[in-house]
Parts: sequence; structure tokens; C-alpha cells
Amino acid sequence: MNKEAQAMIEAIQQNELEAAVQLFKQSVEQSVLENNSADLAELAETMHALGFLSEAKEAYGALNYLAPQIQEWNIALAEIAIDEDEYDQALDILLTIDKESDVYPQALLTMADAYQVQGLYEVSEKKIFEAMALLPDEPILDYALAQLYHSIGEYKKAIPIYEELAFGNGEIASATQLHFFLGDCHNAIGEFETALQYLERIPANEHFPDSYFQLGFTYFQLKEYARAISIFNKLLETDNAYLSAYLYLANALVAELELEEALAVMEQAIRMNPYQHEFFTTAAKLQLKLNREQDAERNLLEAAALEPDLSSIHLAFCNLLLKQERFEELITYIADRAEQEDNDPQYNWLLAASHNALEDYASANKEYAAAYPHFADNEVFLLEYAAFLREEGNRDKLSEVIHQGLALYPTNTELLQLHDELHHFDQ
Repeated sequence: MNKEAQAMIEAIQQNELEAAVQLFKQSVEQSVLENNSADLAELAETMHALGFLSEAKEAYGALNYLAPQIQEWNIALAEIAIDEDEYDQALDILLTIDKESDVYPQALLTMADAYQVQGLYEVSEKKIFEAMALLPDEPILDYALAQLYHSIGEYKKAIPIYEELAFGNGEIASATQLHFFLGDCHNAIGEFETALQYLERIPANEHFPDSYFQLGFTYFQLKEYARAISIFNKLLETDNAYLSAYLYLANALVAELELEEALAVMEQAIRMNPYQHEFFTTAAKLQLKLNREQDAERNLLEAAALEPDLSSIHLAFCNLLLKQERFEELITYIADRAEQEDNDPQYNWLLAASHNALEDYASANKEYAAAYPHFADNEVFLLEYAAFLREEGNRDKLSEVIHQGLALYPTNTELLQLHDELHHFDQ
């Protein structure tokens, strides 16, 4: 690099961007005057890497002026166009590259990138295959194909390619990267034991946040909760903004019956991101287990404010009202949900229980009947509905519900007792 470029980098580091732009222009002019394509190429690559795309394009344009016969500059310009979401422009640039050129396989690979980011995966795959036909023994093309398959969920296609790269002689990616990719792919298809074999090969000092997460996730799936807890803690020590780790860490702690610790994790998660409703609902569930109903209510209302259309949050709050025997509040709350066109059949069940407790048996009967088709296979509901029908003396409906229940749960002692009572009464 010339002295102007070096001064420009110093200006960027000091956030003196206006001065940096002027120094950049001076550097380009000096390189052109000196016909120094090497300095100019280094400047262009630096600006691209730093994210100064307009300046990078200007530098590559100057390179095309100095050395138009070198087609790598057009590949770089196409890559910048992709970074700017100008995919048609990128493809137009790449199509200018001669098919006989040594860089044509690289152009095909860049085309594959352009098609991939547009979701045209089959076209992307085709371009990689075209490049492979020109360079059949080029590991970077194998790697690109594996990455494509990995990114679109074709894990079983990606795995053998990654394995060949991991155990072959190529050095396209580090062993740590390849073991991570293999672990991720095997996890994605539920092969947790195999995933663990790869992830445990990553040296402790080479782990990074995503690899820690995959390792912790694998331990969690294998029910090795103590190990999962250790790994997720290491991850959060490394990167406390890795939000998805908090839920898994909390669930692993719950599995180890460490509820207070799990709640502390979720409270930290809420501090990190107070806009993720799952953090509030998970904290509320833990607080209910710890008999902290007031705190749970507050967190459920926070979650409902964040996701007002998510029925599961409102149902959790309604179940809390039912548990606390706040029946009239529950009925009013469900009426409000109905106005929002939230008609989950669980509301009918909750209303039935509330009206029954308030001795409004006609309303309870109506709501139980509305809920029955949706919960005809639910053992708890069938018992509750049968008990209500028994008190109401509705023997015909009671007989139907009992027979439905015994068909599904033939050893349920309460249903058997109700059946015997009904049979004895009929005799």
C-alpha cells in the first residue's frame, strides 16, 4: 500500500471518515499515476473487507482501467454487487467473463452464491456442478456444495462431503469448523450420538459460541443435563447475548430439579432481552412451581403485552385465575379474548369449570358440551365432564362420556366406578 492508503486506514481507525475518504481518493489517484495495480488491488480488497463498498467499487474500476485483461476484478465487482443485493447486476458482470478464462470456475462459484441468496438453490447447485466439471479435484468446490446443502437443510447430502473434507488431505476449512458442521448436521437429523462424537473432537481452546451451543444442545438431547449445564454456562460466559442458550440452560436445570437456579437464569435472560415473550412465560412457569403466583401473574401479563395474539400465553394466565378461584375475573377475561376472535376450545373448558364453581349450571353445561368434541380423548376432561353430568343427573350423556373414556382408558378406576354406579342404577 502507498502512504496515502496507510494514512487512510489510520483515519478509519480513529473514526475520521471524511479525512479517510479524501485519503482514499488520493491513494487511488497515486496508484493510477504510478500504474501500480498491486497497491490498488490491496486497497480495493481492504475497502471491501472493511465494508466500504462504494470505495471498493471505485478501486476495482480503476484496476479495470489499469489492467483490463485481468478478469478477477470483475469477480470482485460481482461479489460487491451481491453484498448490495444487486443480483442481476452481479450476474451481468459475471457473464462477461470468458468461459476459457482460468477464473471462469470462480465466476461459476460466485454465480452459485448469487443464486443461493435469492433462494434459487437448484440453479446454484447446477453452477457448482459446472465448476466441478472444469476442476474435478478442487476441494473448495466440494466445500461450497456441502455449504449449500447444509444451508438448505439437505443434511444427509452435506454430511458425506464434510466427512471427505475432514478426513481427506485438503485444508479448505479447519478441522474445528468441519467437526462443528458435521455435529450440526447430525443434530439436525436427530443423530445425537454421532453429533457428539464430532463436537467432542473440538479442542477446548478452539470452541466458539455456536460450537458451544451445539455441544450443549447435544448433551441436553441425550439427557446428560449436568454436562449441558456446564457447557451452556461456558457459552454464556463467552457471550452473554447468546439468547437461545438461556432457555436450554433453564430447562436443563429444571431437569436437575434446580428450580431456583433455572429461575435466576430466566431473570438474567429477561434483563438481556425484555422483548422475548418466551423468557417471561418460562419464568412464570418456574414461579408457579415455586408457588410465587403473584410474580408469575406479572410475567404472564408482560408476555401477553408482547404477543397479544398468542393464545398459549392467555390460556396460561386463565389457568392461573382458575387455580386462584378468581372465576368472575376469568369469565370476563375470556369474554375479552372472544372479542379479539381468540376462540381456542380450551376457553370453553375453563368457562365450564368457572360457571360450575359459581353454580351457574346451565352455562357450565353449555360450555362443557362445546368443549367435549375437542377433548373427547382427554382423560382429565372426561373425568371432569362425567362428574358434572353425574351431579346434573344427565344419565344418557353420562353413559356416552363414560363409554368414550373407558374405550380409551379401560383401567381408569374413577371411570370404572362411575360405570358401575350407572349400571347399578339402571338395574
